[in-house]
Amino acid sequence: MKRPVPPAKPRIVRPSSFHGTQAPIIVRKQKKSSGSLIALLVLLTVGTWMGYELTKLPKQVVTEKAATAPVNSGKSLETPPKKEVAVKETPTPSAAIAAPDKPLDLPVVPAEESHISTEADQQVSAIVARLKTEPLLILLGGNVGISHEVARDNELLTKTAGAGAWDEYRDFLSRSLASALGTVDVKSLRVRGNVLWKKPIFYEAFLRWNLLERFSAKQIEHNRYAKDLFTWMLTNPEAMEETLLTVQPGDDKERVASIMADAWLANPEKAKKYFNLMLACGVVFDKEITPQPLQESASSAPQPINPQQRYLWYVEKSERGKLATSINRLTARDLVWVICAPVEASELDWAVDKMQLNRSKWESSYYMIEYLMERAVKGLNPYKEYSFAEILKEGGICGDQSYFCVNTARALGIPAIGISGETDSGGHAWAAVKIKDDEWTTQIGRISGSSNGNADNPQVGGQTSEQEIWLWNDRAQQSRLTTLEAFRFLWLADLLGSINQTAAADESVRIANLLGRTFLETWVKLEQVLARKTKASSEPGAPAILEIWTAFVADMRKEFKENPRMAILATKAEVEHIFPFMGEGDARRTLSRERRNIKRNSGEQMDLAADALKREADLILSKGSPGATKEISQLYDRALRDYGGSITGFKKMAEDYFAFAQKEPESSRKAARDIELAFYRVVESGSKDYFRAGVEASIYKMICGYYRTAGDEAKAAKLEKRHTRLMKRAERGAL
Repeated sequence: MKRPVPPAKPRIVRPSSFHGTQAPIIVRKQKKSSGSLIALLVLLTVGTWMGYELTKLPKQVVTEKAATAPVNSGKSLETPPKKEVAVKETPTPSAAIAAPDKPLDLPVVPAEESHISTEADQQVSAIVARLKTEPLLILLGGNVGISHEVARDNELLTKTAGAGAWDEYRDFLSRSLASALGTVDVKSLRVRGNVLWKKPIFYEAFLRWNLLERFSAKQIEHNRYAKDLFTWMLTNPEAMEETLLTVQPGDDKERVASIMADAWLANPEKAKKYFNLMLACGVVFDKEITPQPLQESASSAPQPINPQQRYLWYVEKSERGKLATSINRLTARDLVWVICAPVEASELDWAVDKMQLNRSKWESSYYMIEYLMERAVKGLNPYKEYSFAEILKEGGICGDQSYFCVNTARALGIPAIGISGETDSGGHAWAAVKIKDDEWTTQIGRISGSSNGNADNPQVGGQTSEQEIWLWNDRAQQSRLTTLEAFRFLWLADLLGSINQTAAADESVRIANLLGRTFLETWVKLEQVLARKTKASSEPGAPAILEIWTAFVADMRKEFKENPRMAILATKAEVEHIFPFMGEGDARRTLSRERRNIKRNSGEQMDLAADALKREADLILSKGSPGATKEISQLYDRALRDYGGSITGFKKMAEDYFAFAQKEPESSRKAARDIELAFYRVVESGSKDYFRAGVEASIYKMICGYYRTAGDEAKAAKLEKRHTRLMKRAERGAL
């Protein structure tokens, strides 16, 4: 930000600068008379004569920068005596300065005054200075909402937008909110919070602060059109709420703001109607998404999807009534799973024209694609181009079925997700579709034993699990009111933390967790609060702290009893904050109980039981007892029989067991043998089904590798022949 320039001091004209030493000429104001006219004529004559004398100086180019350069110690600029200087011609205004006949006696100008401020800079400086000294906004109390205060608030916002002083305005809002809140009483925070949300003036300022806490001035000003968009957003609570619910820490906020500003510029009125769509485009296309190439042999790779064009495509189709949903009514979080379709616009057009399915019956689109066994067994590629039309015509495997189902749904404005993962029949791909406004299903193409399906997250990268999608069906998550109740207290915690009311901020997080038990965000925040308090404690293993962590783990496990994968933070808390201070026997009993609960309540997710088993083995190993290896061997031998019915669970336990045992030749051979026997007992079926046979053959191959590592090549070769025969038989049956 450029600093304001003080007004220039009156300049005293010194003719002596050129022609000797004389007293300065001071022009005084006089009454109008003939004498004053004569004096004026004299001055004009002198000025004309001086200008003529200046023309006798050697030609030179004096730049604005040189003319205003600071002078050392307040002395006049000293220049060398006159020399013949060849003036180098240059097209730029920064040409070298030729020395004058005599030194120039320029006024001393401090460095701060040397910058010539523009009118825009002065306006920026003025609003920045004003925001630092302006009386705080009246947000609560009897005078709230009076006309001149509303006018002042509107004026400040307008000037802030014009100057781009968003950071300074955020700080101004922070001081105003802190003043309105005063010292917050922790005991009455929940009641007071629910009252505050009903105060429109306070609530709007509160949302503004939170929004500007996430978007800095630099991120907003990256696109010069964003100021109009953000000015509107900051006067629209629903738009601010939706943005706060949608934007994640991993989003490129500068790019998000720029994409949204471009959509706003195209048509502000349409952007207001399709704000959630515009926001979804921002958080998805802040990273490039390249469409699936239609032809593998294409001479050039497809260009990344243009966010503006994709946004306008959906707006145009919605306005013409071509979509299966009212996308202007969907949340931005749902629309993330609509506009992310990695296909060309021509493919979207095909789906709109050809797919005539009802949203609630979209499951049938998966099975419209005939399963092509030759593609599964031999890797056949039947497509001239990988388009919806070709897939429908030629058929395909589960990956093609999922691709077709999900992306044709997205073309019609239906949120949909492609899921893939390990099952009891091997790798598989299926689909999740939001078939109703309040219902997601992940049963489209799903088969048994799908323990850990995942989808690529188009917003922040990484993976979204099938189990998390199940959470979205929870009544609280489908309720806008309940969602806002929980998240408002998370936003309040951010504000209270920023104004150093830590105790109140921590209580606000606790309230958010009570109101939003199924929202992972509230558990994450609560875990961060507890971790900070534990770190600050001189006794992290004190009974009071252990009690808090034990309650956290118990509450989270209870909440996600039927969906234990979502309780991963409970596992982390046990490992870091409970087990190190708990007796070995108690810890092992806890882990054993966890495995039993997983088997009873969520049998498909037996890879989680394998994780609990590994934690127990780590615990045994950490004690360093002489019989640790034998004890771990017994633990896994028993667990493989008890929990090995799930393919994913068995494979995970086998891998972990051999990793523990392979350091010693004797124990590694025993581990390989234990795994082989457990495989015969709980996994091998001798099935002729191609996919099941493939899974069993892959486990045979894994066991062969264990025997080779243990030095038993003969056993490895024998098993290898067996799994080869099984696969050949399965292939014949499949084709």
